[in-house]
Amino acid sequence: MKAFLKAFVYAAEGIAAAVKTQRNFRIHITAAVYVTGFSLFYELTKTEYALLAVVFALVMSCEAVNTAIEAAVDLCSPEYSKTAKLAKDAAAGAVLIAAIFSIIVGIILFGDIEVIKSIFEYYGRNIPALAGLVLSAVLAAVFIIYPSKRKEQK
Repeated sequence: MKAFLKAFVYAAEGIAAAVKTQRNFRIHITAAVYVTGFSLFYELTKTEYALLAVVFALVMSCEAVNTAIEAAVDLCSPEYSKTAKLAKDAAAGAVLIAAIFSIIVGIILFGDIEVIKSIFEYYGRNIPALAGLVLSAVLAAVFIIYPSKRKEQK
């Protein structure tokens, strides 16, 4: 049982490392948070929310696997290699495919122009909510940009 629980600790450490070191992972987290927040303006079904959760998980999982592959390739092949480049590019391509399909799902679920107009109207007449949105955008930018400026200790 102890080994089983340790596996969760190691997985959490991997997620934390991805958050700390990978700007794109932080972008995906931020996008998921905003999409979830704006989804409250829509009347999504449980199935549609489940689809969103699967899309979020797919993109972030692909990003984590991409990070792992890049790290392993860098460790095994520190010098340039066409094979190493192929492995890294294919892993990055997997993230891109997942991200493109998540955008398609987003367009399908959130493409209702009337709801989009109502969101703009809501924030246009609700100054405290608009201020909160702007503040959250600043905090999101700090979350995305700041950690990537720090050097990781080896």
